[in-house]
Amino acid sequence: MLQFSYNFFAHLLDSALNHGYRITSFEKYDTLQPQTIIMRHDVDYTLNGVRELAEIEFDRGCTATYLFRVHADEYNLFSCLAASLVQQLRQMGHEIGLHFEAMNVGRALGLDPPSLLLREKKVIESIFGFPVRTCSEHRELSGQIHSTPLFDELYDPYAAGFDFYSMDRRFCKDMKYLSDSNANWREGDPLKHYGKHPRMQVLIHPDWWFERDLLLKGPYVHPRGTHI
Repeated sequence: MLQFSYNFFAHLLDSALNHGYRITSFEKYDTLQPQTIIMRHDVDYTLNGVRELAEIEFDRGCTATYLFRVHADEYNLFSCLAASLVQQLRQMGHEIGLHFEAMNVGRALGLDPPSLLLREKKVIESIFGFPVRTCSEHRELSGQIHSTPLFDELYDPYAAGFDFYSMDRRFCKDMKYLSDSNANWREGDPLKHYGKHPRMQVLIHPDWWFERDLLLKGPYVHPRGTHI
């Protein structure tokens, strides 16, 4: 079975539901729910696959958190196309959050990272008119070349007014954390973890997922680097 096909994504959800998991976004996470998967999607380089994954989740009564970049070269979050997509995700019950770049962009432009993070959050809120409660940090090759530290190594993301930071210990240490970063399940088949962990955060990047072949998805850019 193709490990990054939409069919396999549907199978991931169905199997989780059959194991008794509730699949939810960060904002709808219930600490009293014993069997939970927080589903997170970092929208890194294209909008390809976002609607497809969201509809698969919606059809199964699941919600997820979709985190978008403000400084992406590859897509404009505030274009009509992207704004319409954001509206559709919200109508399906999904959460919209920020995939922030305050460290890399702040370094490149000589801006204060905490101030920039707050401005990234506020620009989404002012354009779309809803609060942004969840964030994750976008990292790529540029950060490695310049040895740029992680934001949370120097600053507190919660100081910008977020309710949830995806790499908080409670979401990636106190619960099982799985990721498909760089199209690689580092811990192997995610299905093997079902039933072994009561709570999990699963990060899936829509860029990598496809119906039949990745080359049929249209223009995309996948720079080599680290995705967190």
